[in-house]
Formats: sequence, structure tokens, C-alpha cells
Amino acid sequence: MKKSVAVLIVVSFVLVLLPGAFAMPAGSLPPDRLVSLEHNAPNTGKMLPAAFDPYQNTYLLTVANWVSRITFTPVTSSASSVVTVNGQVVKSGQKSQIIQMTNDPQEVQVTVSAYDAANQLTAQNTYTIYLQRRPSERRTRVSAGYITQISLADGIATVSADLVTVTYQDKTNISTFINDSVYVYKYKTAANCLFYYGTKQNPVRAVDALDFVNNYLSNGSNLYYIVYIEDEIVAVMPYASD
Repeated sequence: MKKSVAVLIVVSFVLVLLPGAFAMPAGSLPPDRLVSLEHNAPNTGKMLPAAFDPYQNTYLLTVANWVSRITFTPVTSSASSVVTVNGQVVKSGQKSQIIQMTNDPQEVQVTVSAYDAANQLTAQNTYTIYLQRRPSERRTRVSAGYITQISLADGIATVSADLVTVTYQDKTNISTFINDSVYVYKYKTAANCLFYYGTKQNPVRAVDALDFVNNYLSNGSNLYYIVYIEDEIVAVMPYASD
């Protein structure tokens, strides 16, 4: 008897500790449930509960303060079910519409509706995800991206870029900055931002933002390092792999 109880306790701990331990095969779930629900900020996003449970209807997702867009990818338990994200229909396994992040908390409603052969609603279930940005940190970040547009106003440049993956070192910690391939970075430059064009081996210091705009394609590449603190760019330099 004691041995059976011990085994039961061990199994219980395993179910609690394993991510997704409560996930079930689609065939064993009611048609108004999701099999999984993913978001597009896996590197900075922290969700509670951490593992998705088809029978857990409320979640809290916090993201880094610089994240501006969130999407969700719901997978329904039944091919005939209809899922909506904030009222917009999303195909099972496809990304939802973009949800713009703000500094205020907000909620996202993911609703799964089941219908019978006569197209009558038979069951409906809603998952609520509360979104919140984490407090900002005054620390330098490094990214790399293909500059797609630069606009000037009163001597201040606004840089738009498609970001790519780059590994960088912050003191003794090596980190990797990853973004979705369609993520567009758009920030203003600081008044004293440092601009360099040319190559990483032979960089040319631009006189000002206008000088950089006129010469940043001189090396035939629009891929640059972008250094910023919070939401302000402090340096733009030619990119080259280490």
C-alpha cells in the first residue's frame, strides 16, 4: 500500500513539473477547446500559467517594454470549430491579426465556437489573455536590421528596419537578439546619435543624420547595427558578422 502511494506521489510531481503535461490529444477534447495557443514573443514573453491547458481559461502574458506587436496562433480541437481573436476569425494554426501593445494593460478574447451539421451553435468557450508590458530598463540593447526607410524632421532621424538575429555581449553575458522576420523596428534617433557608414572595418563618421541618409547605401548594403537605450537610437553602424 505504501509503495502504491509513493508511486502516485511521484507521478503527481511529474505531471506538475512537465511543461504541457495537461495537454490532451485533439480527439479527446470537446470541440469548443483549443489544443494549443502560442504567441510571437517567446524570447521576452512570460505567460502564467506557463504551460497551456485546454481547460485553463485565463492567462497573463507580460512582454518586454519595447515589444509593440503581439499575435496569437490558436489550434482548435476540431476542424469544424471556428476561432476568433478579439472578434476576428482566425484559421486554426494561423497567426491572428496584430494586437498593438500600449503602456496600459489590455485583454485579448480568444473564442472557440462549435457548430452542428445544421450550422447551429452547440458550444462556445472563451480564453482570456491579459497583456502587460514589463517596466522599462535603462540599459543598452543591440540589434541589426535592414534599413527600409529614414525620415528627417528638425535634424532628427527616424529609422525603420526589418530586424535580423544578432548575437551580442553585454559585459560578461552573451545574448542573442531575435525578432520575427516581418517585425519592423521604428524608432527616433537621439539628438547626439552617432552615425557611421561604409564598412565595419573602415567606417566613415557621418557629419549628421542628413549626411548618413545620403551615404548609407554607399557600400551597397542597407544592413546596419542599431544601438539603442529604451526607445531611442544612440548609434547606427555598418554590420558585419563576427
